[in-house]
Amino acid sequence: MIPVENKKVVIVGASSGIGKALSHMFSDKGAIVYLVSRTKEKLEAVQKELKGKSYVFTMDMLNDSSVEETFEKIGHFDYLSISAVADETKLMSPIKSMSNTIAHRGMEKFWGTFNVTRAASKYINQDGAIVVTSSISIYRPSKNGASIMNAASAAVATYSKSLALEIAPVRVNIIAPGVVGTGVWTEQEKESYKEWGKNTLPIKHLGKPEELAYAYYSTLTNPYMTGSIISVDGGLTMI
Repeated sequence: MIPVENKKVVIVGASSGIGKALSHMFSDKGAIVYLVSRTKEKLEAVQKELKGKSYVFTMDMLNDSSVEETFEKIGHFDYLSISAVADETKLMSPIKSMSNTIAHRGMEKFWGTFNVTRAASKYINQDGAIVVTSSISIYRPSKNGASIMNAASAAVATYSKSLALEIAPVRVNIIAPGVVGTGVWTEQEKESYKEWGKNTLPIKHLGKPEELAYAYYSTLTNPYMTGSIISVDGGLTMI
């Protein structure tokens, strides 16, 4: 793996979950971490926990002007991780009753990824790397009103593989997570999924943000990986 000391790492979604865990990993190894999300207070709380140099930037990844301005301020950098999710779990709807509003919002994951990677491509160093977040649903679609969200995850994966060709030698890879115990779930939902993971998954537990962050870190720092989709799902696709 590539040494990351003094490398500049931009983490979109750093205020919680996978992004927060990844921020700690890079900071512990001497990287300069750029913490990015919508909420300044949460980012500053994470910043206080980090050992190394870090900077806070508030950004709405669905607002192209906000994204462009943020990357202009950051300037040239080495690595980018996008793990932010815009209330995905609130967009469940059966197709027969799905409104146009929900249908359009269901694609926000793709548009956020597009906005961020478009702006980032102007500043990322040629030996740098990007990792984006899709979902294991591209292989094992969920059926409970998640058709549009599944489509958005597939769009992220296909777009990012194309991007890996377009902006090479910059490396672009895709993580496809399974069910992970992050802040997108209520505490009650999280407890229910913990029981489900224990009884259903081959690894016998629900995914943890830190476990996913290992995959993001290793993918960003592996110089022989690009255009790959990495499933980190606790064995969900095998059952």
